[in-house]
Amino acid sequence: MATEKGIVTKTGLGTAWVKTMQSEACEGCSSCGTCNAQRPDSEVEVINEVGAKVGDRIIIDFKTSAFLKVTFMLYIFPIICLTMGAMLGLQFAEEYGYDPSAVSALMGFAAFFVSVFIIRMAGRKMATQKHYRPQITKVLPPVATFTPPSQCEV
Repeated sequence: MATEKGIVTKTGLGTAWVKTMQSEACEGCSSCGTCNAQRPDSEVEVINEVGAKVGDRIIIDFKTSAFLKVTFMLYIFPIICLTMGAMLGLQFAEEYGYDPSAVSALMGFAAFFVSVFIIRMAGRKMATQKHYRPQITKVLPPVATFTPPSQCEV
């Protein structure tokens, strides 16, 4: 499971909006400063089954299997579709005597755009499923703050 720390900024019915905090993994990241987690106004909606309240420090978990499925859908699936469309275009052009480059490009891009449509539809369906959404697993104890003694005390 991928875990992140955050602070609850607002709550809703079974959900909470969380401002994520920079983790130790961010220190060595090559995306330095370009990630959404680095932005001060970045918030994410998570499932709140533990009853976290506004101002609570929490831990968010996101299932690794769900993360890998989403990553495959976004990055690998379109490339596979583009390649298969181009290969089918070559076969089609060879069989019917058309220009192989043009038909391959046309069918490759057509398959790519079909994959984008499929990803959008699957994404909408995944967004409604609890398995694909991050959730709060633990409310952390409040941070002890140091208050210096006043000048009057001796």
